[in-house]
This record gives sequence, C-alpha cells and structure tokens, in this order.
Amino acid sequence: MNLFIIIISFIIGVKINAMNLLDYTKEDTKITLKNWKFFSDQVMGGVSEGSTTLEKHEDNFFLRLEGVVSTENNGGFIQVRRDYDIKNDNYKGIRLKARGIKSDYYVHVRTKYLFLPWQYYSGKFFVSEDWSNIEIKFDDFLKSNFYQPEKFSSSEIKSVAFVAFGKDFTAQLDIIEAELF
Repeated sequence: MNLFIIIISFIIGVKINAMNLLDYTKEDTKITLKNWKFFSDQVMGGVSEGSTTLEKHEDNFFLRLEGVVSTENNGGFIQVRRDYDIKNDNYKGIRLKARGIKSDYYVHVRTKYLFLPWQYYSGKFFVSEDWSNIEIKFDDFLKSNFYQPEKFSSSEIKSVAFVAFGKDFTAQLDIIEAELF
C-alpha cells in the first residue's frame, strides 16, 4: 500500500511540475493552435516549403509540421515556433509524445541572451511511425555558436521551436504532447 501511495505521489508531482507547450483555442467550431507560427529558410533565401496544421487522432488534437526540406541556396529548415515568458526556473527539459516520417528532428530553444536569428540551443530526437515518448534534458542541448553561454535555465527561454533541419528530405512530424518538465 505504501508503494502505491509513493508511486501516485510521484506521478502527480511530475505532472504538477510540468508546463504544457501545446495550447489550443476554441472559438465556436474552430480549434486552432495558440500562437504557434510556421517559418522556413525562405526568410533567408532558401527554398524549403512546408506548413503547420492542427490534426486529430481519435479524440486528441496534435500539431503537424510537414514539408520538403532543401539545402539548396544555403537553406535547410522548416519549423514551427512559439514565444514564451517562463518565470519558473525549475524545469530541466522538454518531454514530447511524437511520431512522423522516420528521421531526426530538433527542438530549438532561444533565450533572452540570443539576439541573432541563427543563435539557438538544439536538442535532437528521432521519431518513427508510431507514437513514442521522448525526453530531452536542457543539459543535452547543444549551442549553435561558440560564443553563446554554455548552458541555459528555463526562465531564460523566450521561444521553443520544433524543427526539420539540415538535410534534403520530406519531413512530417506529429506532436500530440509537449511540455517542460
């Protein structure tokens, strides 16, 4: 009985100390992702194309990032990004439930100390065609430039992006759950 109480307390504690990243708004019969924006390398002259949509699986909605990533013309990314103002400094990483076309994908985090568009911290993950749970700790994120601070804390985060990046491929990334933990 004591073990059961400990396990339940742990599960509740984990969820209480989490911040949901996928917010939806409902207006009449329309459901949309809240404040998520699609970007591609076309903002810098690249030719990658894609989109972000809100899809449904059984009774759950999920974010879909899909498109064709091309490294032609110094490009090579599509992404969906949202800005945040996180006050809590206790989060240690990002937890996802995702699937898609088998490939590596990335979570890019920008902090209040990064000013240029090519500056970010990157956490790499792999998806398959089946839903899987993924955890990426902030300590495992890599900085994009040598002059960035080595590490960051959750209260410094100003945006989170899910990214298909760095190679020529057809991308499809579905995210049904995403949270800071």
